[in-house]
Amino acid sequence: MLDSFYQALADLGYNHPVHPTQVNMPIGLVVGALVLGLAAILLKKSHLAVSLRHIMTVALFFLLLTMAAGVMDWMHFYSGVWLPVIKIKVGLACFLFLLMVLAVILGGKLKPTSPILITIYLLSFVTVVTLGYFGADLVFGGRTPPLPKQFSAGQTVYAMNCCGCHPYGGNAIAPRKAILGSDKLTDLKTFLGWIRNPRFPMPPFPPERISDAKAGQLYRYATNLHD
Repeated sequence: MLDSFYQALADLGYNHPVHPTQVNMPIGLVVGALVLGLAAILLKKSHLAVSLRHIMTVALFFLLLTMAAGVMDWMHFYSGVWLPVIKIKVGLACFLFLLMVLAVILGGKLKPTSPILITIYLLSFVTVVTLGYFGADLVFGGRTPPLPKQFSAGQTVYAMNCCGCHPYGGNAIAPRKAILGSDKLTDLKTFLGWIRNPRFPMPPFPPERISDAKAGQLYRYATNLHD
């Protein structure tokens, strides 16, 4: 069912993860809550903080959607492999969830400008910033070694499909089986057969996801990587 969902998106021309499309909502709402709370204190305008509980309630709703999308992407693009950065993101997301629940519960019992609530908003803000950092590091983070311009197309394919598990041409899951120097790069036919039907936990990359043309670009990029 999950593959069918991503295939339907691919049929519409969308081949990217769905999680990044959701993250702006809880992040923006958490930042808004913190800004309004601090403004209410600094400007002594308590009415600015009356909607903080409502904001955090909406943020909590979108956080659940964002977490669900993240799990879906993790299962589809990373085959559910517990990469170190995935563990960090899951831990931070759970911590953020608890903070938001506290904000909603205590928001109905304490004054909107209560130091306790402001502290929760501040911790939530720091948590979403940290989540954003590790999310960007997972997708980009210098994990695609730069090569001359003629390999840029392959580098793009690598960034979208490979760098999460193979940062810098290595292998985050099985360090001894790096891309660099791999016998799977002997020739294009071998490489193509490998990405189409790999061994677990590597997910397969059918033509609908990486066409033969893009696979050729990826192969040329991978074969020119160096330590």
